[in-house]
Amino acid sequence: MLCGIGQAGPLALLASCIQFTSPHAYLSTTTGLGYSARAIGGAFGTAVLNAIINGRIAAHYAPAVGAAAVAAGLPEASVPALVQAMQGGKQGDPKVGGASAAVWAAAVAEHRSQYGAAYRLAWASIIPFTVLAIIAIALLRSVRELMTEKVEATVEHVVDEKEKHVT
Repeated sequence: MLCGIGQAGPLALLASCIQFTSPHAYLSTTTGLGYSARAIGGAFGTAVLNAIINGRIAAHYAPAVGAAAVAAGLPEASVPALVQAMQGGKQGDPKVGGASAAVWAAAVAEHRSQYGAAYRLAWASIIPFTVLAIIAIALLRSVRELMTEKVEATVEHVVDEKEKHVT
């Protein structure tokens, strides 16, 4: 819930904040720059999350899955073949010598555990940014006085017949 508030709040309020604080002459430019910054931030964030996930998997996956399989009865010589099969999505591959149904069940359970731990670690890294975003939202000034029926830049000019001038 914390991450949802911290990510959705700033992203949803970005356009409103930009449009209420920018001079009308630069409204489209600032809005475009804001959305571009949002997209670039998302790309960098995704790259960082993938690096965290892949780093955790690279460091812990093979030893943990191999140990779980050996504890379930797999010969140690078959561990590299089992890990390769698991990483290739070939669970239950008959080419893995000595792998029984219990071995595959243990390997799959540990596979899921390792990926779960990697994703938890990645999402935990977002918490500081989420807290900063929530604080930034809390410090925004109110725009209540700007929420009126007044249109500062009309789309079309209307000629007032009585006064013969453009409004």
